[in-house]
Amino acid sequence: MTNQTETKAPTHTIYVVEAKEGNAKSDWLKIGVAWEHSDKEGLNLSINTLGAAYLQTKGQEATLSVRRNKPQE
Repeated sequence: MTNQTETKAPTHTIYVVEAKEGNAKSDWLKIGVAWEHSDKEGLNLSINTLGAAYLQTKGQEATLSVRRNKPQE
């Protein structure tokens, strides 16, 4: 029997990816996490409000990326 108060770890991490000019590496800013639905048809997102504010204040286009977390060993 599963304990209903037990919280599952997020399955994905949400990042804002800001491209840099030239060959410089892009900046990846973690702004939240996500949990995959049991039917694998969607995600529940939890986005940090400071991360969302970052998107609004940059004044340039930024990419939002949701990446599957690597399995814990």
